[in-house]
Amino acid sequence: MNILLVHCHYRFPGGEDAVFAAEAQLLRARGHKVFTYELSNPAAGAPLTDKLLLPLRTLYNPAAVRAVRGLIRQHGIDIVHVHNTLLVMSPAVFRAAAAEGVPAVQTLHNFRLFCPGGVLLRDGHVCEECPRRGRLCAVRHRCYRGSAAQSALVAALCPLYRRTWRGVHLIALTEFDRQKLLEFNALRPLFDPAKLYVKPNPVTVEDTGPVLPWEKRQNRVIFAGRLEELKGLRTALTAWRLLGDAAPELVVAGTGPLETWAKAEAVGLPVTFAGQLPRAALHALTAASRAALAPSLCYESFGLWPAEAHLLGTPVLASDIGNIGASVTPGVDGLRFAPGDAAALAAAVRALDALAPDPAAIAAAAKVRFAPAANAAALEEIYARVLKGACP
Repeated sequence: MNILLVHCHYRFPGGEDAVFAAEAQLLRARGHKVFTYELSNPAAGAPLTDKLLLPLRTLYNPAAVRAVRGLIRQHGIDIVHVHNTLLVMSPAVFRAAAAEGVPAVQTLHNFRLFCPGGVLLRDGHVCEECPRRGRLCAVRHRCYRGSAAQSALVAALCPLYRRTWRGVHLIALTEFDRQKLLEFNALRPLFDPAKLYVKPNPVTVEDTGPVLPWEKRQNRVIFAGRLEELKGLRTALTAWRLLGDAAPELVVAGTGPLETWAKAEAVGLPVTFAGQLPRAALHALTAASRAALAPSLCYESFGLWPAEAHLLGTPVLASDIGNIGASVTPGVDGLRFAPGDAAALAAAVRALDALAPDPAAIAAAAKVRFAPAANAAALEEIYARVLKGACP
């Protein structure tokens, strides 16, 4: 097939970017011709004109429409697969595909169809107010970037493109996500339930050599992800303070809006801020560490970081919530703790040594669960079903 992958990068790199790149690589390895169209949201120091045009481009970006239509014609595209359109891409790219008679698929990396904030989280707790009462709740609570104006802008997108969504095929990343989306859609219909599929993200890791046994690993825990409220970094640093002299080294890999606060909060603690590490460096560090940490406060849409850690044979300390909690089998490949509960996280860190998990068994089970060939075949099957429906 000739496939066009479309993605808008956020200001800070994250899991969606990794998935976009990984799926392109998988599809090319299977013999498909993969073309990409990518944009990036304005950085903090972007020119004033870019900032002024941002609301208009968020609602409708004519340049993105022209580009997508041009690529479809130039390369004879069979299917368009979108990962993210927020902010500057705009959902108008789906209309571009429809105008060219090409079906479109979107991977739902979050819950933004029903929650302008995307993560069903407010004030550190799960919030399902918008799916149940309407998207204006997000404006009242300033759920997107703490701004009523920006929240209103994002809240307007789905009503504006309601008819468009009915024609788009959607991929949920887990069965948990699928059930949540169907639950919300029953309350406020937006998409065609028959066009909702389930396929996990592809998960690959860099080759780090043989899996290190537990006793040869460094007394170190790795946190990897955007440094933002929903990832639970506050919980982690509070837990490390509670651990006192018993605290292992905590390596924080990533950047984000909480970075300045976190560095000040971590003074005096055994915490190292490594910044945005290359994948190879992050995976090498994780493969030699006692645990990976996923203290998320929200459901998450998949849980890429725990999956990568498991492939490296590294147990995961995970919040017992949504997809993050579901990614861990307690006592086998990690431990769970109550989300936002620093004392419970500290207890899990103390219990980890007594658990003494088997890294080789963790890695072997993960390799079966996340086999690249099976993941690529699942995506091909979705494409085939979409094309069969589009061209009976």
